[in-house]
Amino acid sequence: MGNAAHPAREACSVARIVKLAALPVLFAFALSSAASAATCPSPRDIKIGEVDRAFAQERHIEGMSKPLLSKGRLTADEDRIVWHMTEPFDVETVIAPDGITESVNGEAPRPVASASGELGSAIARSAAALMRGRWEELTLLFEVSEPAVLDNGDWQVLLVPHNERMKQAVGSIEVTGCGDVERIEIGGGGGDRHIVTFPAGDDAP
Repeated sequence: MGNAAHPAREACSVARIVKLAALPVLFAFALSSAASAATCPSPRDIKIGEVDRAFAQERHIEGMSKPLLSKGRLTADEDRIVWHMTEPFDVETVIAPDGITESVNGEAPRPVASASGELGSAIARSAAALMRGRWEELTLLFEVSEPAVLDNGDWQVLLVPHNERMKQAVGSIEVTGCGDVERIEIGGGGGDRHIVTFPAGDDAP
């Protein structure tokens, strides 16, 4: 890898585990459809085949006064999921049934070693299940709470991984939305938190 890409690769490696842990939940927004003006549909009733949405992410690290910010775009269909961070670095992560790869600054994709094996398989399976709205498959990987109705009418679902390795990397996951998944909060170890929001509309960040 060239010298120009080296700083980006170092900065991205710090957030890689968080990124991969967050991906299964990020694809929950693939359950989205038009929301009723008066009532939010149940997340179990919202399904969509393809996704193309902008995202903004905050990583809150214990001991740091300001969060680390990033932006990008998430696209997905039944076969492939692309989590493309465009700011502050260009990093494209692709999840497919045969594994997870990462490309920095347009370079050739490389396998993500930390996601190989059991953890990578779990990420791919859970993402596919979320995209197709197959909640019965999600229960194989997560303890999935019944949707709770918040004061503003939005719903919230809590996901807790069954697998101890994934639980250590991800912690608990709160998914909040109405017609779309609007906000995801991942509680990692050591007091770290990761918040992903999907801006209204379909404009790229």
